[in-house]
Amino acid sequence: MNNVILNVDTGVDDAYAIILLEKHGIRPDFIVASSGNSHIENAITNTAGVVKILNSSVPVYKGSSKPLVRDAYYEDYHGKNGMAGYNFNYAIDECENGILKMYEALKRKKYTIINTCPLTSIALLLLMDENIEKNINEIIIMGGAFHSNSYGNGNVGNAEFNIYYDPEAAKTVFNSNIKEYIMPLDVTMNPDFSVKNDDLKKMKDTGVIGDFMHKTLKYMVERYNSFEMHDPIATMAYFNKNAFKYINGDISVDSNGVTTLNENKNSNKYVACSMDKSEYIKSIYGKFFN
Repeated sequence: MNNVILNVDTGVDDAYAIILLEKHGIRPDFIVASSGNSHIENAITNTAGVVKILNSSVPVYKGSSKPLVRDAYYEDYHGKNGMAGYNFNYAIDECENGILKMYEALKRKKYTIINTCPLTSIALLLLMDENIEKNINEIIIMGGAFHSNSYGNGNVGNAEFNIYYDPEAAKTVFNSNIKEYIMPLDVTMNPDFSVKNDDLKKMKDTGVIGDFMHKTLKYMVERYNSFEMHDPIATMAYFNKNAFKYINGDISVDSNGVTTLNENKNSNKYVACSMDKSEYIKSIYGKFFN
């Protein structure tokens, strides 16, 4: 496996993505917490809290606090504090600048970046130095809705939230020469991969992690009747790319965050259009539930 940087806006599914990596024995060199699901203070607190309950020493740094050119936009999707009201009882110290930390790390060696939030922090990184992309092996991105099936129709109008939040940043990242694997709503909204009320009874974890997962999942399932594992599915693409089928192409983003894929076999952008259910059960569901 390559060296890994994780960029998140930690709400409930980002938290499970961090936990999933740990369950697969994968620890990022560091995590950048950016705004998106909630404001930056919540993102940092939630990320550091998840790291704490994992008894992990992974550093957490501060990413972008707003989109490149727009005002910040938040929805109450993940509930109070962006984490279904769960209180980590954890005070954080002042965080160092995560965008500079990514730049410094990439000047030393190559990394894979897993991005489960708006692409603002990555765009700022690329805008700092156009040559830095040479040291990015690949970026795995949760984002976009490409209408390749009945699930990819958007969750903010015709757009997906991460792209809608900062379409200018998304354009910057998608227009780069970096190899990118995109996990859109076309895959993550499939009800075959969502968590439902009956699944709460099958949870494996006990202790602090079990308490955290049960309380946050219970909140989300009761509020929405199901819960989609958007960000864990994206992280799964890091260690199990063959679980997905992809369409090669160039990606455009309009001012409303709507994404369009123009097929191009020579493109280094790979948009997932389906996922093997047995691999999902093995790699994600089976790690959290009986």
